[in-house]
Amino acid sequence: MRLNSKETNMIRAAELYYEQRLGQSEIAKALDCSRSTVSRLLAEAIESGIVRIYIKRPVEKFPSLAEKIKHSFNLKEAIVVSGGISNEQSFYNVGFAAAEFLSQILHDNVTIGISFGVTLSYLVQELSEYNFDYEGIEVIQLMGGLGFGDPAIDGPELAQKMARCLGGTYRYLQAPAVVESPEIAKHLMNEKYIRETMQKAHNSEITISSVGSLMDNLSSLERSGYIRREDRAKFQAEGAIGHSLSRMIDENGHPIDNFFNRRIIGAPIDVIRNAKWSIGIGSNPLKAQVFLAAVKDHQFNVLVIDDGTAREMLRLKQGISD
Repeated sequence: MRLNSKETNMIRAAELYYEQRLGQSEIAKALDCSRSTVSRLLAEAIESGIVRIYIKRPVEKFPSLAEKIKHSFNLKEAIVVSGGISNEQSFYNVGFAAAEFLSQILHDNVTIGISFGVTLSYLVQELSEYNFDYEGIEVIQLMGGLGFGDPAIDGPELAQKMARCLGGTYRYLQAPAVVESPEIAKHLMNEKYIRETMQKAHNSEITISSVGSLMDNLSSLERSGYIRREDRAKFQAEGAIGHSLSRMIDENGHPIDNFFNRRIIGAPIDVIRNAKWSIGIGSNPLKAQVFLAAVKDHQFNVLVIDDGTAREMLRLKQGISD
């Protein structure tokens, strides 16, 4: 049987080879083509991104460095992993370790609040490798949606995927992360569904989020268009060093009083500060200063970070102490 398009042929060949484990000769018979054509289709499926191959390497951890982070910042737990040789490897390592830690504290009838971001998407992806058997788990989207760019790193899709992995339910926050005015933000936060979602967010036993740096032009808020390059200098002049739960925070982790923060749709920082397990994840040393501010404000009691971020946090703390 001949299929209509080259792309369809690539997909079908990949399904037969990777999912049904057929040999190339068997696939050639099924597709009524030559074995060399099957080989070419499989190669082009990888080149075009239809098939993605991930090599699951053992994630290297640094227990002594993690212990320093744990005691230096009075945390319940700290996990430090290798940053690897690329951003993608670093995201994967942190996501892997965070999923592993989460699997150890899960139980029936737990509420989990999550934000958004690339590292969190890797955590959720890794959760699909587990076979969980829990009841009553609910995942809450803590912040409004990014709305632009890659939906795979946005809150709604991450909440849905995590709930599916855990066999639980989820609640969307059906609004953008930042709106045009404080008046609109106040109105939306009083909407029945959003108000109920925020009430549930306050009951989160586990929260998982990250921070963003004003030194990083690849932060989720900037890539989604909520922050422009010229805004960074303005926020810094107002006392901000970065953001946590989308809110601009100062060097002590406190949200600053500015126009941007008054337009945020989402859970207040108290939600992560009061969670039994407030897990901060990140894999970029540019975030070290912001993580330092966040733990100073007791926003996280667990950190899962790469070794570069950990060392920079300790260096900055030493500089402050000196």
